Amino acid sequence: MKTAYINMRNFWLDVKNLENRKGVIEIGADKISVAGVEMSFKDAAETKHLFIATNSLGDSSLYFENNSKSGLGGMIGGHGHEALQNAAAHMLAHAARLTDKMTSVQAGSELPAPSAAGMVRLFAVSKDKLFYTEESEENLRQPENPFYPFFAYSQQTLGFFRAQEEQAPAKGHA
Repeated sequence: MKTAYINMRNFWLDVKNLENRKGVIEIGADKISVAGVEMSFKDAAETKHLFIATNSLGDSSLYFENNSKSGLGGMIGGHGHEALQNAAAHMLAHAARLTDKMTSVQAGSELPAPSAAGMVRLFAVSKDKLFYTEESEENLRQPENPFYPFFAYSQQTLGFFRAQEEQAPAKGHA
């Protein structure tokens, strides 16, 4: 993974970044305040990653590895985009309901990257624990999969990020 991507990924996985912000809500029995997904994909012979995360304040971000000088692309969204904020809130709520079906480690521990292209890492973060699981995208698209709603809302969030980008004025044409 590219350094800039790792830095943004680690920022979202450290809920200490939320400690001094007002309005943070801890959801569910495990007090989740951040959730998201990470996907691996092939770009020629190289494996790259896409990371979507949201927090209980309504902030959401999308980061992806690309071929730019920094190796990082991304979008920040949520505030002022009601549909994106709603999908991200549902993703967070479903993640909080599924922590008992995930591996848990101490907060601040390393989140393993998805193991291969086509695999998806779902995660939820509290002050004390990092919860995660990995499944194939194909399995996550099956409605009977318990993680289906979590994944489906992540994909809606991704779609709203794309729509937000398409609606933004072209650079240099404000």
